Amino acid sequence: MSNNRDAYDDHEEAWPFEEVLKAGREGARAQQQRFQEYVAENNPVLAAALAAEAVRFDIVSRTVIEPTMREFADEATQRGWHVSVVREDDLDRLAMFATPGIRFYCSRQPSRRVAGDMIWPPCFVGFYGSAQSLAVATHVELSQLIEGAVPSYEPLLQYPEVTSEAIRAVLVAFLGDLARIG
Repeated sequence: MSNNRDAYDDHEEAWPFEEVLKAGREGARAQQQRFQEYVAENNPVLAAALAAEAVRFDIVSRTVIEPTMREFADEATQRGWHVSVVREDDLDRLAMFATPGIRFYCSRQPSRRVAGDMIWPPCFVGFYGSAQSLAVATHVELSQLIEGAVPSYEPLLQYPEVTSEAIRAVLVAFLGDLARIG
């Protein structure tokens, strides 16, 4: 009997990871670009709302959210975690009607580089401005560590509620969940 090894048994050969990753990222960015162009052309009111929300979120993210994340990242790093705080650009968003956000990635293993881009850990907390609710939304992603889990969304924070204490509470809970899982 011959040993007919399927050419796709080797995951790395079957799916050129770097190419798949790059194509997925480029596709998502192109989709976001088409959406922005469509909104600008067909719904100026929504385009204006998105722009206004982006300005409002940028202020609170730079003055409250990012400094709190960076402070907490220092503490988590001292406890053996590998942490990255990443700001989204205009074509990299967690939701269609959202501003570019900011994400707090955390893992026990360091991030790695593939095709010139960083491969972030699968778990993160992201904050972004929601043009639909005019509030700050929180996205918690643990799904790749917990089978069957779906991303969770914390209650929306109205802008006056976005304090370093509120952001820190979300980050503490997130790190606690990661510690229990991993």
